[in-house]
Amino acid sequence: MYLKKEKKVNDSGFTLIELLIVIIIIGILAAIAFIAYNGTQNKAHKADAQSTLAEVRDKMGEYNADNSTYPATISDIDNWLSSSAGGNNTTLASKFTAANGYSYSVTPTGCGDTVASGGAITTGATACTGYTLTAAATIWGDSNAADNITVTN
Repeated sequence: MYLKKEKKVNDSGFTLIELLIVIIIIGILAAIAFIAYNGTQNKAHKADAQSTLAEVRDKMGEYNADNSTYPATISDIDNWLSSSAGGNNTTLASKFTAANGYSYSVTPTGCGDTVASGGAITTGATACTGYTLTAAATIWGDSNAADNITVTN
């Protein structure tokens, strides 16, 4: 008498539903990580903007101590920062630009010195008594202008 051996179906492996559940879980975790990463990047950009404004504020104090006024425009600030009188700070000068989301205004309107590319200063007719530095919230991914960072003296 011959006994037939039955072939067993291989039960090892994963079903399609198990694989789909794993893929969905991985997708959820990736979405959470992406959101957390973007939030961290935005905080870093905001901290960098605050640091830039603090550096420019300190440099503006140096400029005022030497010249009893302030530069007339953001370009004049950048020219002065890049000069030897401004400490040859080309990194800060290239960062603090209107194209990068920063703005600068002086009071009273129309006052201030003009600074040429080499750092030569042409004294303005009226001395500036104050300034406002602003970092636009768009630098760190915020579209609300109310969240702009403003520094005044």
